[in-house]
Amino acid sequence: MRLLRLDRRGLVGALVGAATALIGGWLAGSLLENLPFAVLLVLAIALVGLAQGANAAAWAYVAGSVVFIAEALAPHASEWGTADTVRLVAFLFGSPGIVYLVRRAETNGRLADTALATSHEARLQADAERERLETARGELDAALEKAERERARLEEVAEAIPEPLIVYDDALRGTYGNRAALRLFGRSFVERPVDEWGRATEPRDEQGTPLERDDWPQLRAQREAFRSRLTLRNPMSGRDVIVDIEGTPIPGGGAVLLLRDIGKEEDERRRLSRFASFVAHELRNPLAVAKARIELAQRDPALSTRAAGHGSRALESVDAAIAILERLELYSRADGGHIEARRESFELGPALGAAIERLRARGSERPVRVDMPKGLTVLGDRYLSEQAITNLLINADRYSTPGGAIDVEVRDGEQVTLRVRDQGPGIDEDLARRLFHDRVTAGRGLGLGLFLVHATMDAMGGSVQLEQKEPAAVFALRWTRPPR
Repeated sequence: MRLLRLDRRGLVGALVGAATALIGGWLAGSLLENLPFAVLLVLAIALVGLAQGANAAAWAYVAGSVVFIAEALAPHASEWGTADTVRLVAFLFGSPGIVYLVRRAETNGRLADTALATSHEARLQADAERERLETARGELDAALEKAERERARLEEVAEAIPEPLIVYDDALRGTYGNRAALRLFGRSFVERPVDEWGRATEPRDEQGTPLERDDWPQLRAQREAFRSRLTLRNPMSGRDVIVDIEGTPIPGGGAVLLLRDIGKEEDERRRLSRFASFVAHELRNPLAVAKARIELAQRDPALSTRAAGHGSRALESVDAAIAILERLELYSRADGGHIEARRESFELGPALGAAIERLRARGSERPVRVDMPKGLTVLGDRYLSEQAITNLLINADRYSTPGGAIDVEVRDGEQVTLRVRDQGPGIDEDLARRLFHDRVTAGRGLGLGLFLVHATMDAMGGSVQLEQKEPAAVFALRWTRPPR
């Protein structure tokens, strides 16, 4: 703070200093000759400093000094003595000390206020930082709790998957394997280092050629999503297993491998084939007897109209059950490669009509639009052809949007081609590759239909093809034309 700044307080200090000097000089000269009025002025400067600050005290000193010296030099002043000189010198040099002390006190006070304010601000900042840390800690705890719940949920989902599932981090370490993976391959398959894994499992492609290290599934899945069939040595049994591996990269590093044991599926298929043959054999005769009895009861002239209606619906149910048994029996023969197909000329129109009636017997009311020339004949097995057409119509009805029609187009040429177009979402590329060779289903049914279509058409010398995958699926059946 600058001294001798002429502001309101400085003016007050100057007035007080001058007035004190005048009053002290008057008192010393008129009433109390021995009064050292310099003491009054020093006292006044000190009081002004305490009340108004160092700037006011400095102005009081300056004004008082001027008046003091002026009175001492005035013509009417008493004779100046040595004592007066000592008092003047003491005043002139002692009063600045008082101003200095006042100024020092003000400076220390400001420093103390500043320190106090700084300390208070620092305390407020510390409190705010503590509160922010507590909030952040609470948010972090909540996030960790949520992440733990999500992790537990994902682990539950992974454990529910029947196929082996393995998770690798970006350092190619196996960090998780579900129960199916540990049951089939063992923990060492998941947790051992990748190079040791390669030496133990000897990964090979479908032709038996050893894979390059960069093509090992853990490494390839770090770069791209893929699906392939590999042969691996099972560390637990020492036997080779054929697996379909689907690899998916994890954002930020790592990969997920989903494996499907093809050998296990083949065993399941053989068991299903044997079971289907057993069921078809055991139930065919009872259902045939039930059908015959219902048909016989329908001929009774005394049968009421209501009972006749119930009998007709019962007969439809029996026919539907027999159709299912026929499909199971056909699957059993197809899986064993023992389908016997005739190769004779027959008219395709009635076979198509019978297939549409089978669709209606299943309760479908979806429109079927047919574009077909009359009198078209093909070479093959009529019964198996009806089965193949029926399967395509059932699939089209199952996966089409509600209310959408099924379009059937038949064209003559080097071969007779029947196309079935649905109104569904289409078929993805991965599913299309396996459509006719595996038991494939998109969520409903046994997944036997297209497998049987392929087997039966192949047995009679025809073929089936997926001509269009998207936006709607188009399947084509082809028969050889009979010789003219």
